Amino acid sequence: MGGMRTLSLVFRPAAPEDAPLLHQVYQASPGYFALIGMERPTLEDVARDLATLEKDHRRRAFLIFQEAEAVGYLDYKLHYPEAEDATLSLLLIREDRQGQGLGRRALAHLVEHLAGVERLYAVVYGNNARAIAFFKAQGFRHVKDGGPALSWYVRELKAGP
Repeated sequence: MGGMRTLSLVFRPAAPEDAPLLHQVYQASPGYFALIGMERPTLEDVARDLATLEKDHRRRAFLIFQEAEAVGYLDYKLHYPEAEDATLSLLLIREDRQGQGLGRRALAHLVEHLAGVERLYAVVYGNNARAIAFFKAQGFRHVKDGGPALSWYVRELKAGP
């Protein structure tokens, strides 16, 4: 094996026609849906969800590619809960590609591009010890629990000009 080669990640805004790609990412992540106690979404569910993106102007969703392969999905909301905040509702890396630093790189990319945001919240569903450990390692701290299956984490950002 040679040195570590870092393949660049490409973030492409998700559109309704990306439903099959996002569905593949979900299909390759059965553990996540089992953990949150949900069935894996059908292609129709995914298409429906992506169609709602155009109606919510605060919501942003990106497919994450490594070379030509969709390896993850990033879904967040700007100006939520407060004007200077953003909330990450899903950062999912396909299970066969986890543990390679892709989630950390995706989060770093997001933080770099959140101009004017002072706080980034992350919502963790279910008893997801791995997600909690991930967010704590990335500088988030627990804020509150929003019911038995939901907890909120926050990281202060330096709001740039």
